[in-house]
Amino acid sequence: MIRQKYFYHASPECDLKFIEPRKKTLPRNFSEGEVIFATDNLTFATMFLVSHDDSWANGGAFNDVPYFVISDRERYLRSDKGGCIYLVLSKEFIEYNKREWFSKNKLDVKGSIRLSSGLMAMIMMGVQVYFTDRITYQKIRKASDHGLKILNSLTSENEKLGYKVQELEMYFGSKKLTL
Repeated sequence: MIRQKYFYHASPECDLKFIEPRKKTLPRNFSEGEVIFATDNLTFATMFLVSHDDSWANGGAFNDVPYFVISDRERYLRSDKGGCIYLVLSKEFIEYNKREWFSKNKLDVKGSIRLSSGLMAMIMMGVQVYFTDRITYQKIRKASDHGLKILNSLTSENEKLGYKVQELEMYFGSKKLTL
């Protein structure tokens, strides 16, 4: 497989000339120390324009359809000042999982895309965005189907706006799982 030349690193901070590894970006059970995370998918990168942690906002994908769940609408909207998605050379990165890569090196920025709203960037790129309450958010996080059934019972912000609505489905191999 040929790796694309650039990966995407999202930040609420714009006008950076370089990106340095930070400890506060580490996911749970990650033992590599201070790193920079990036993705090979621009749509996925939009989920990281607004600072958050997994206790109140989190995303993923079902059958390559990205989704993002937010349990505190006001907090998210207060924090959403937009940001930049930076292009960084992919050769500096080690694969972490299907969509995320990491680097331990300080990286030069090779280009950037400035976005005025993290929420609208996600919606425009096709991320299915859901605002919920805290209890529903916790149920989604603990669900054996990763929250698919609950998410499909909710109305996404995309549907409310009538823009880039995609159905969330889970497949195992080539078979659709029925819940």
